[in-house]
Amino acid sequence: MIYIVCFFAAAAAAVLGFLVWSCSDVGSGIWIRTVCRNLEQGKAVLTFDDGPDPDVTPLILDILAEYDVKAYFFLIGSKAEKYPEIVRRIYAEGHHIGNHTYSHSGFFPLSGIHGMGVEIRAGDSAISSALEDATGAGDREKLFRPPFGVTNRNIAKVLRDTGHKVIGWDVRSFDTVLIKDSLPSEKSYAAVSKCLDRIVRRVRPGSVILLHDRLRLAPDLLRRLLDRLRSRNLI
Repeated sequence: MIYIVCFFAAAAAAVLGFLVWSCSDVGSGIWIRTVCRNLEQGKAVLTFDDGPDPDVTPLILDILAEYDVKAYFFLIGSKAEKYPEIVRRIYAEGHHIGNHTYSHSGFFPLSGIHGMGVEIRAGDSAISSALEDATGAGDREKLFRPPFGVTNRNIAKVLRDTGHKVIGWDVRSFDTVLIKDSLPSEKSYAAVSKCLDRIVRRVRPGSVILLHDRLRLAPDLLRRLLDRLRSRNLI
């Protein structure tokens, strides 16, 4: 009897583990077909989540222009409404813009189909409003990145209806975890170096790198990362 109980307990744990992995790993492909590599064949691609930020995003754009590199920006709709001029600048400078939901709520992965649909469509609407007068903006590819990289059956159903292409990543910088200090200091620069080393160890031709343009030290990380990527002919 005890063997039967152990068997079913192990089976239940395996099923639970599979479900957790399939929902929490954006690249699992179980619920949603997600592009996690080769957005540009043979080159590394930079992606930024959680913007636009009025202080940081313009600096990020300045550095990208200096290095002549295009990136992907996954914008939060409420911020796009607040800073439409930055959204227009991102688009005008040739970068890709995607939807990162309207509010990036921590409850988004647990929302029902209706709630997810409202968040995603409101994010689209906010970005479209910011780009209302931009030439060709209406023909943009519909891109989406789920908050926290979480996917599940409900998100999959909504995205089938909205027609978004989902962009994931294969190199997660963990910048929001490693870089805690918002002001320059010996400790904060050490954290940037640790984050940079993590990225460089994992990046390879075709990688998609996850970064965030709401961190005050993101420009420093970006400049150092671009130098390293250029030295390896990855940008």
